[in-house]
Amino acid sequence: MYGATELPVTEAGLDEIRKLAELGVYPDPQGAHIYTSGMYRTEQTLEAMYGEIAHDTEPLLREVNIGQFEMMPFSEVMNDEYGAAWFRGEIPEEELSFIGGDSMPGFDERVNRGFRNIVDAGDERAIAVIHGGVISFIMRKLFPGVCDDVWEWTPQPGLGYEIDLEDGKATGWSDLTIMQSNT
Repeated sequence: MYGATELPVTEAGLDEIRKLAELGVYPDPQGAHIYTSGMYRTEQTLEAMYGEIAHDTEPLLREVNIGQFEMMPFSEVMNDEYGAAWFRGEIPEEELSFIGGDSMPGFDERVNRGFRNIVDAGDERAIAVIHGGVISFIMRKLFPGVCDDVWEWTPQPGLGYEIDLEDGKATGWSDLTIMQSNT
């Protein structure tokens, strides 16, 4: 298991991202302010999507730090009483906290502050190459009540959402997987 651990994208993963880029899945970067979380895997993903391209980082959009469970095999997490309760969903999100890592309320607050930083920059268009957990928490905040579980918002690796904003407020989204509008 990993979250905040600095790991590279696999070569197979990078090949898949390049194929998606060739298919035109990703938004046109022309005229967009581009961001990554600054983590190595987002830097690699951005390059696989668009080649070498100027961008900024928003470190508040780094993936969740799962503390004592970082780099622990799933079987070991499930042998840990707290880890197993976490995976079974038995710990309320507002009480979930990882020793040596993030609390879920702290992660949620950090991620949404990072997203607001991008929105408040006032760019006409922005592209953020970030992490699945980060995306899930942003989408839940922007579109409350759409999904029963925050993790239902997690996109497939290399994919995500285009979010429509009007006056800084979310008005709809498009899923990059199927490009189906939800406005």
